[in-house]
Amino acid sequence: MIMIAGPSAADTSDPIGVLILLAVLGAAAVCLGGRWAFNLRGAVDSTLARRRAALELRGQRTGDLSLADTKSLSPVFFRYVGSVIAVAGLAMLGLSLILATG
Repeated sequence: MIMIAGPSAADTSDPIGVLILLAVLGAAAVCLGGRWAFNLRGAVDSTLARRRAALELRGQRTGDLSLADTKSLSPVFFRYVGSVIAVAGLAMLGLSLILATG
């Protein structure tokens, strides 16, 4: 026999931990995406330098020394990705605010 009970404690609880996690992840996305989107402190330049160094190491391991020259991304790509990440972070912050007040 199936018994239907009234509202339980799980129905009335607030998912405050999830809202805090959503807000923290949104703030982190805004900060990191903003660094790439606006190239704060040379974030795009340092990312491209790290990527190029990793490609050079991979080229040395495989014996293909032209690997770093053929696979390059422009700074515009990283700025675009950074702006998308920043906007998504703002959406996450807005969502957590709406859910917290609603």
